Amino acid sequence: MNAESEKVLKALSSSTRRTIMRQISEKGSATYTEIMHVLNLDPSLMSGTFNYHLKELNEAGLIERTNGDYRITDLGKRALILVDQVAKDVKIDQYGVLSAVMSMSPKKELTLFISQIGMIIGFMLTILSIIPLQLSYGTDTLDFLLSIVSLSISLALVIGSTAKMIGILRKFRLGISLMVFLSVNWFFIRSPNRNSFFIIVIFAVGTIIAGALAILIPYTGEMLLFTLEWYSIVSIAIGFALLVLALFIRAKREADRLEETNNE
Repeated sequence: MNAESEKVLKALSSSTRRTIMRQISEKGSATYTEIMHVLNLDPSLMSGTFNYHLKELNEAGLIERTNGDYRITDLGKRALILVDQVAKDVKIDQYGVLSAVMSMSPKKELTLFISQIGMIIGFMLTILSIIPLQLSYGTDTLDFLLSIVSLSISLALVIGSTAKMIGILRKFRLGISLMVFLSVNWFFIRSPNRNSFFIIVIFAVGTIIAGALAILIPYTGEMLLFTLEWYSIVSIAIGFALLVLALFIRAKREADRLEETNNE
């Protein structure tokens, strides 16, 4: 065992240091003050001890400081995954996630995430398109034509997103088990951009729900098209969609920045 491995094992031997690493990982990045606050440490009494722990983690290569924020390094991600797996007493890297941590770039993570979201949204839109299609089947109304167009677009989104996702899974030898992407370990890979991903999911779901209400409620007779209430629901759907778009742009910029940092 070389000196670097000894430093890593020594750093991980402290529960306080493991807690510091986990807190930084959960936030994506954290300042000195934020970490102390989470750990309920008194700066006037515990700053010396806290600085010692940060120094041990930094020298072991498990964390790094960039622009005043502490981040988990690639080595730190792998170490946390192993600690988590050992604590749970399960097979280490059962799905090959650990090997993907060091292989997948931030841009590729974002591409995979977009494919996953596209597949899920596509499935939901397909189901929502079938309902008005059945209600208007056999007629030559605009509703029937729009339902066919909506169903075609939804199926294309499902097929395209699924094909893209499977291509990435095969490249990183993760198989087609989608359950791996619900595991804690997978989110360690995405930790620098994870908050954006989570918020995107929330607003994407909101967009689908609002859009579904705008389409389906008029069929029940509870609301008429082109009324103030209908325009309000449509406005909410459009607002959520614009937020999703803005968050995707922000996530892409963050992925580009992380990629440039890694290349340097």
